[in-house]
Amino acid sequence: MKVYSGLKNFSAKNPVVTIGMFDGLHAGHRVLLQQVIEKARGLSGESVIISFWPHPRIVLNKGADELRFLTSLEEKTRLFSETGIDHLILIPFTKDIADLTAKMFITEFLVEGVKLNHLAVGYDHRFGKDRVSNYKEYEKYAEEFGFTISRIKQVDVGGRHTSSSTIRKLLLNGEIRNANRLLSYNYLLTGRVVGGMKLGRKLGYPTANIELQEPQKLVPPDGVYACLVTIVGKRYEGMLNIGYRPTFNDKQKLRSIEVHIFDFQRDIYSEEILVEFIDRIRDEKKFAGIEELKGQLRDDEQKTRKILKIRFLP
Repeated sequence: MKVYSGLKNFSAKNPVVTIGMFDGLHAGHRVLLQQVIEKARGLSGESVIISFWPHPRIVLNKGADELRFLTSLEEKTRLFSETGIDHLILIPFTKDIADLTAKMFITEFLVEGVKLNHLAVGYDHRFGKDRVSNYKEYEKYAEEFGFTISRIKQVDVGGRHTSSSTIRKLLLNGEIRNANRLLSYNYLLTGRVVGGMKLGRKLGYPTANIELQEPQKLVPPDGVYACLVTIVGKRYEGMLNIGYRPTFNDKQKLRSIEVHIFDFQRDIYSEEILVEFIDRIRDEKKFAGIEELKGQLRDDEQKTRKILKIRFLP
């Protein structure tokens, strides 16, 4: 997949295009992208995603402080590349772009910029300052400018609508398995291993403390989770703790994300780490002392290993 910052140097044969933020790149997004890929093949053309960065809400200061991403830009780009899409165009979002009507955007970016052959949109897609949401309006633009257009239907998984907002709610409720079903992959965090308080070593469960790559990334609620950990391309099993370590300091204000990797001894300080959430084990809680906490961690490890064994049998 070729990645572009803006339209400079972009060219493609018979481009089949879709547009959106694609936060999470969930199952519904993947149905749309598969349609784009198949349509491009049918036209002997190339598939194209147009997305934006930074997020429009950040540029326009519309609830930016409350914004939480399912995927960082790097995570989303990696997920895009795995779908088989040919081109990703990242448009640097500005207030000038925000002022464009749908017709102006189509003219400048799709017709004159990309020179599209076909546009594929989601069932509820809207764009432009006027936020055109009527598919018939898009059909009129397609006829006027000489391209074809298609729209996917709403995608449901297990009776739930696959939307980024639905997935955010599930994750914030700790419903990891349900969120993963809608995503069609395991929810993940990426970051770098940083120095910590080394409390895990005293407990017999040394941990890697994670500094997130994206500060506005959505982090599930405090608690213990079964997870998979990827370091330098190799995958391991582990259990993750999110919270404030109340047993050691109930006045701690900094939330930590730390993972104990099973059967792992290597020093990975400063290395990039990717964590996949598999299931939630329990809430974070304060224990009477270290021995009680050690006992709980042993129970957590047993439960986690059982969950991972069931879900990842060879």
